[in-house]
Amino acid sequence: MFNMGFKKEKRDKIIADIVKRVDNHPNDIVKIIIDEHNVSRQTVNNYMKNLIKENIIELDGSKRSPIYRLKEHKKSFIFDINSDTSEDKIWSQEVIPFLPELRSNIKSICEYGFTEMFNNVIDHSESDTAIVSIKYTAQWISMMIIDKGIGIFNKIQEHFNLSDPKQSILELSKGKLTSDPDRHSGEGIFFSSRMFDEFRILSQGLFFTSKHDSDWIMDYNGKPENTGTCVEMKISLNSNRNISEVFNQYSNDNFGFSKTIVPVKLLQYEGMELVSRSQAKRLITRFDRFEEVILNFDGISIIGQSFADELFRIFKNNHPNVHIQYINANENVEGMIKHVCNTK
Repeated sequence: MFNMGFKKEKRDKIIADIVKRVDNHPNDIVKIIIDEHNVSRQTVNNYMKNLIKENIIELDGSKRSPIYRLKEHKKSFIFDINSDTSEDKIWSQEVIPFLPELRSNIKSICEYGFTEMFNNVIDHSESDTAIVSIKYTAQWISMMIIDKGIGIFNKIQEHFNLSDPKQSILELSKGKLTSDPDRHSGEGIFFSSRMFDEFRILSQGLFFTSKHDSDWIMDYNGKPENTGTCVEMKISLNSNRNISEVFNQYSNDNFGFSKTIVPVKLLQYEGMELVSRSQAKRLITRFDRFEEVILNFDGISIIGQSFADELFRIFKNNHPNVHIQYINANENVEGMIKHVCNTK
């Protein structure tokens, strides 16, 4: 269908560039391809027509002012949550048949994330139903799971007796957090958030998002009356990430989950500078479950002597088997860390 007088390599490159760039250039994609590949307008228009026929892109607007975008395929499901509900059956019988053929690494990541998050709904949400929304284009897959239960942040706050539901996000970012250790390792959200390009949770007004190559961001949407939890996971179909690499990044030689990276800025939900020992004690909660903890100080302008002392001297002395490192510390933060580490 795409035999337009070019060698296969050039045809494939033109098609790949259209698919990759059309969403960011809906109005001028034809001109961009003409200029970059030195082909005629008629040739590019023929490619566009064929991609439309194959349901890869779609056309909007007028003939004089066409607007192109990737064709979005979507489907929603509603499932009752009861003793017979099984996340792996829902994945294999409902979700996979709807999705396009996937590369093995992408399929494995999607299966891991979906089954882990849906299992959380079954075991923890106290919801009677769950809504699953699946979307995909030729570039990405998005999976959303929504329940009407107690809300993940409230659930964590109540179980661990936290002072604020916002502290739940900080604890989630560390990993190894579960209210049912007999049946769960507390690894699902931690690893899913690092496998997908984008990972989001919205629950009762609290919102956080994580990208695999950056820290978690917390926000508040001002609507605490919204019940339940919404989890969204999105990944590029061109991603080379795989499950083994992600697990190995946070594992020791015995393949145990031994390393975590904690974004310190999640502690600043209190709206104050990080200066007190009590703040540091909230941060170091459950650090003793890891062999290595990396504190990411990105976004932190200054820390107090008591805060740093509790982290880098007191905790270190009391837990010599836990190796604490830090990254992205500015001159002021690093200076205070070095000061307390040199204090005898």
